[in-house]
Amino acid sequence: MSETRQLGLQISLGSGPIRERMALAKEAEDLGYSSLWVAEVSGPDALVSLGALALNTTKADLATGVIPIQIRTPGAMAMSFLTINEYSQGRAIAGLGVSSPIIVERWHGASYRKPVTAMRECATIMRQLFSDGRSKFAGKVYQSDFRLGMRVTAPRPPRIFMGVLNTPMLRLAGEIADGVLMNYSPPEAVAPMIKEIHHGARSAGRDPASIDIGIYIRMCISPEEDKAVDSFKRELASYAFVDSYNKMFARYGLGDEFVELRRLWQLGKREEAPRAISDASARKIAAFGPSKVCREFVGRFRAAGVTHPVVFPIGPAATHARDYLTTMRELAGA
Repeated sequence: MSETRQLGLQISLGSGPIRERMALAKEAEDLGYSSLWVAEVSGPDALVSLGALALNTTKADLATGVIPIQIRTPGAMAMSFLTINEYSQGRAIAGLGVSSPIIVERWHGASYRKPVTAMRECATIMRQLFSDGRSKFAGKVYQSDFRLGMRVTAPRPPRIFMGVLNTPMLRLAGEIADGVLMNYSPPEAVAPMIKEIHHGARSAGRDPASIDIGIYIRMCISPEEDKAVDSFKRELASYAFVDSYNKMFARYGLGDEFVELRRLWQLGKREEAPRAISDASARKIAAFGPSKVCREFVGRFRAAGVTHPVVFPIGPAATHARDYLTTMRELAGA
């Protein structure tokens, strides 16, 4: 893990014309953001996006945050990240997650079986290919007998970060990952999660301090706080039927609110349902308002043990372009 102070930025190449997004990435790098993170849900493709970023930046690490492991083979992902790593000369981060049954099975027709085992095996195969160019592996989910045919010149291999929510994946990340990316968690929840990561690291004989602790921190610097809060509640509502997120939100005291949200949603009251989440709960997980409030929010995560906060600008669709730029610029160096 780097000893330099890290601050990442979530960026999507699908939010505007590609030339503008490339200019935005370069501005972020010039502002001092040490990493750029691309999420993947229903497009654009995160790996193709990182390839474009690799050729248009020179310093920032380039990460997926995160891609579902089940919709590509471990070998295909290893080839992609090694290619991006060559383009960027060692700046690639393979951010991997297990997503949800809805995305994996309904959207992509893949199997969601044994997600924790699948993550362990996938990361093992990818690590073999990153380090040796050769994988011979027989597991419960994945099989691999594969030798790469590419010349590798980057000064270091891609690093592997895992998207983590609950105890089994937190401990697995401590055992095998270079870093983690948490999500939708308040500052006070971080220390117990880091404790589980460190438990996994010690069980594997690893130095817990070697694991980079990242988290998406959703924030909106805007004069229209109420609109931003309401928009965020609608975003949270999209996770109401994802079991892994509901378990996590229940730990944070939001369980009853999400039960009510699901009830309203199932009754067809989809405009009303997000209002089951209180303003206080939304502000527990994200920050809204002036720069000072959002910078203090980042500071609380750093104080809790986060080593790699990732600014995730949010806001209503109507003002997203404005709010994104304001949030990015004012949080540089936080």
